[in-house]
Amino acid sequence: MSTLSIDFETRATVDLRETGVYPYAAHPDTDIWCMAWAFDDEPVQLWVPGQGLPPAIQDHILRGGELRAWNAQFERIIWREIMVPRYGAAPVPPEQWVCSMVEARAMGLPGSLDQAAKVLGVTQQKDSEGYGLMMRLTRPRSTGKDGRPIWWTNAEGKLDRLYEYCKQDVRTERAIIKALRRLTPNERELYLLDQRINDRGLGLDVALIESAMEVASEGTERANAALSELTGGAVRKVSNNGDLRAYLNEQGLGVDSVSKPVVAELLSSDLDPTVRQVLQLKADAGRTSVAKLKSMLAAVCADHRVRGLLQYYGASTGRWAGRLVQPHNFPRGTVENPEWYIPLVMQRRYDEIDMYAPPLGVISSLLRSMLVATEGRTYVGGDFSAIEARVLNWLAGQEDILEAFRAYDAGDKSMDPYKRMAVMMGLAPSTAEVTKQDRQAGKAAELGCGFQMAAKKYVTAAWDVYQVRLDLKGAHEAVKIYRKSHEKVVQLWWDLETACVEATLNPGVVHTVAGKLKVVVRGAYLYIILPSGRPLCYAAPAVRERTSVIEVAEEQPDGSVILIEKEMTKMGLEFSALDPITKQWTRERTYGGKLTENVVQAVARDLMAAAMLRCDGAGYPIVLTVHDEILSEPLAEMGSELSHFESLMSITPAWASGCPVAAEAWSGPRYKK
Repeated sequence: MSTLSIDFETRATVDLRETGVYPYAAHPDTDIWCMAWAFDDEPVQLWVPGQGLPPAIQDHILRGGELRAWNAQFERIIWREIMVPRYGAAPVPPEQWVCSMVEARAMGLPGSLDQAAKVLGVTQQKDSEGYGLMMRLTRPRSTGKDGRPIWWTNAEGKLDRLYEYCKQDVRTERAIIKALRRLTPNERELYLLDQRINDRGLGLDVALIESAMEVASEGTERANAALSELTGGAVRKVSNNGDLRAYLNEQGLGVDSVSKPVVAELLSSDLDPTVRQVLQLKADAGRTSVAKLKSMLAAVCADHRVRGLLQYYGASTGRWAGRLVQPHNFPRGTVENPEWYIPLVMQRRYDEIDMYAPPLGVISSLLRSMLVATEGRTYVGGDFSAIEARVLNWLAGQEDILEAFRAYDAGDKSMDPYKRMAVMMGLAPSTAEVTKQDRQAGKAAELGCGFQMAAKKYVTAAWDVYQVRLDLKGAHEAVKIYRKSHEKVVQLWWDLETACVEATLNPGVVHTVAGKLKVVVRGAYLYIILPSGRPLCYAAPAVRERTSVIEVAEEQPDGSVILIEKEMTKMGLEFSALDPITKQWTRERTYGGKLTENVVQAVARDLMAAAMLRCDGAGYPIVLTVHDEILSEPLAEMGSELSHFESLMSITPAWASGCPVAAEAWSGPRYKK
């Protein structure tokens, strides 16, 4: 059957970037300027409101035909919310939609139509000159005296130009898909689950959010006043980072930034009392919680649910990424039992909150609690336990560590791998005597050193991620102990890098790594085939001789550790990818530890994806996934069946036989960590 490619250009009084497509499409002012469409490689045609929808399109839909679009979720929701009720179009089930963007993402290509076309060098490029016009026409030209929007007309041919821009998007997408692969049946099933998750959304406690915004606003005002008084007017707002940096430097601290890690590091040192107060105000008030609250209200739908929070294949490893309110980067809570504060926040009792904890810290800790299950349902969530450490040791064949995980899962808490690592690091004589802080240090080593991290970087990572303070000598020791006790993990780094280099030099030759991974170059890609059968894709691989300056930590006779810079020349792998910071397509260098990290995260994602399909199919409708966590919203009576949910998450697929998988579940009316 033919494929129908489409692209919409729309107009609205709300900002799509803030609301997401669900409230955007449902808003009464939102409408369609035009739809470009074409079957297969036929000439691109145009439909505009006021015309009857072509019978060929209606017939195609009713016969179960496929509709394809770039970022098809947008077209799908616009079709459902506008085309069907206003223009009489036939409904299109989600199963008939195909998204070219996710196919591109699955091949390691950019998610932007413009960038993907440039990277692939296709003959049909996106109309970059028409982009600015399109952005202008999405918003009203002006507002009438009655408050109604006044839309653009075809003066100076603006709409004609927009129509051509829209048609070119379809031509560009059709050119790109010739270089793409279809999703495998399993990935297709996951994409459809992703769309169901985004359609379901999560409930928001709007009243709590509005109250929290008032508390946060008062907290910010008080913090600004206190900051101005403490600094003699040198810093008037906690958001004035430049002024704060200048003030701290005047106090002799010599800081280059006032980022969260820098402030946390300073607060852990000896400080002048006034400077400490200033920094504490920054730490307490300089949170992202207020921005999150605004994002929640901007994206909420009429039924008080927020939708479209996930991006399938948001990372090259296949992991989901967060959108809109960004649930993947909710801050760590700073107060225990944050739900206890909800009545105080609802009544805006700022001073009473302040008696127990910094109010802005309370609001930040309550962000998850603002996601609520609907009446008659409950949240059931589950977290994989140390999944990346388990996957890493399984891939490497590090059986002694795997046995420790298995024994721990069976109830022998003395085999806690993090406590065992703490003992190996000399922090305690036995696992029974490991303190909470010692265990955290062991966790930092077990999870932080698995991807070839060296001492200097580990000092920073141990603090930023695990709040474990190490000096250079302690970090050097932790790295040495990890590598000595995980020899097969270290071997995996070298074997995987060697296989990727050899595969690049010898296209078509398949290399097996650790008996579980296959590496091959075919066409313009290096593929690392995961145990699940899914490939990780690295575009335009090449092997180049390169000289790198590396820092080697060396222990001195007096017991101190110094860093020595050494030059190392070797043949290394590089490839093309989208830089996560600059969002530009660029050449990247990689190495064994980084390749191993990619593979481990990808395998953990595949275990997560399999668990999501099982849980969703067993009556636990998934509403969110965050890193190694699944959140579902089943009927309330299922909240007591946590062991069932844990067992569903912990099933090990045949392709991961031998990998110990464990999960811990919880239930409740509000989301929590």
